[in-house]
Amino acid sequence: MTNHKKPLGKSIAFGCIVFTTLLCLTLSALNFFNLRNALYQRYQSYISDILRYVEKHIDHEDLKNCIETGVESETYKETLLFMDGIMDNFDIHYLYAGKPLNLNDRGNYMSVFCAEDYFNRYVDTEGNLYLGWISDDEYDAETIKELFDIMEREDISFFVEKTEWSTDYTGALALRGEDGEAYAFLAVDVDITTLSEKLWTQALENTAVILVLGSLFTFLFLLWARKSISNPIRMLEKGVVAYAKNSHGQHDLNALKFNAPVIRTDNEVKSLSAAITKMTEDMQDYVSEILSAEEKTRNMKELADEMSELAIIDSLTGLWNKTAFNREAEKLNQEISEQKNPHFGLAMVDLNFLKRINDTFGHEKGDKALRSLARITRTIFSFSSVYRVGGDELIVVLQGQDYVKNEALKSVFIANTARTYIPEEPWKHVSAAIGIALFDPKVDNCTQDVLERADRAMYAMKKEMKAERSD
Repeated sequence: MTNHKKPLGKSIAFGCIVFTTLLCLTLSALNFFNLRNALYQRYQSYISDILRYVEKHIDHEDLKNCIETGVESETYKETLLFMDGIMDNFDIHYLYAGKPLNLNDRGNYMSVFCAEDYFNRYVDTEGNLYLGWISDDEYDAETIKELFDIMEREDISFFVEKTEWSTDYTGALALRGEDGEAYAFLAVDVDITTLSEKLWTQALENTAVILVLGSLFTFLFLLWARKSISNPIRMLEKGVVAYAKNSHGQHDLNALKFNAPVIRTDNEVKSLSAAITKMTEDMQDYVSEILSAEEKTRNMKELADEMSELAIIDSLTGLWNKTAFNREAEKLNQEISEQKNPHFGLAMVDLNFLKRINDTFGHEKGDKALRSLARITRTIFSFSSVYRVGGDELIVVLQGQDYVKNEALKSVFIANTARTYIPEEPWKHVSAAIGIALFDPKVDNCTQDVLERADRAMYAMKKEMKAERSD
């Protein structure tokens, strides 16, 4: 049985595994992102309420003046105490206000205020930020650019900020004076470090559950597929392969029988097996009819081939006749019209003294002379086709080695045929003239043009031979 590169059972198993894996990843990703987005929306609502509440308690003109002068007013101090209270009463990581100064790598950020809980404000004060504090290199240019963008927006901006200590979900709002110009921004950070860890833990748990369910489904599906699909098809394939092997070159019709496997699944595979059985029986009947008619057809074909060959063969010389030459000429003309520039030439051969031989010794001797000329021509031009196109005229279509060596072969032909009339037995020592012309695409438009040049060359030689005899 054939060793398939992709067996059906393995293909089904691979497809199930790939499907289960993709389903697991997709559902896990959707669950993770949907849950995360839902939590982010809750945080956005929570942060928005804090920002709007805090902003209402800010005296913008006083705070703006404090930023410009660098002096903490009484209102500023009251606002700072209010912010510290927010830190104590709400579950937030940071509450602060600041102002981006420039896009340089240093000195690009100024602190306006930073709320602290009681311990950090009054006990462990190291690291507290005060009004007018300018950063050294704590903020890069990309972060500062984002702060400038926040100050240009009307709505609250939300983003995730990762530091070496924690991961925060931040909401920021531009603070605007009475003139509507932004002079600083207010931001709230909520620590989501543990949230991210919980999200990933839950995503992994969901992935594990989906993977277990998917594996169970894959296992059950593969059991069913093996019983209902792959095994029956494998049995059917085995029977078909055995039938094909036994039928190859088989002449015994009784041996052309398909042994259908026993398939117990009531599905399309069972119907396919029945159809193959019926098809092989029909093939057996059809082959029987073919064999009975084959002998008749073979006899008729052999007769037709013989008749077709006789129609293009000259019965006297055994050469191709004029009909065959016309077919070859049409083929060459087609190649010429398609600008294939075929490499061929034509040799025109004419038997001398045929009429004298016929009149003096009878047509039987003339026929012998023609057969002698045909034999000589076919022997010399062994790579080409020779045609008898008239009573004493032959045409050679020069191809292959004969085309390449046409001048040398012409000399051999002349040496064997260019002799004067010999009265004793002229039919044995034939005399003939030959003219050769090679196809030249610059001067020839068709085979007839080549033939006319060969004919003129032949008659020129014939004329020379008559002049020699008169001398």
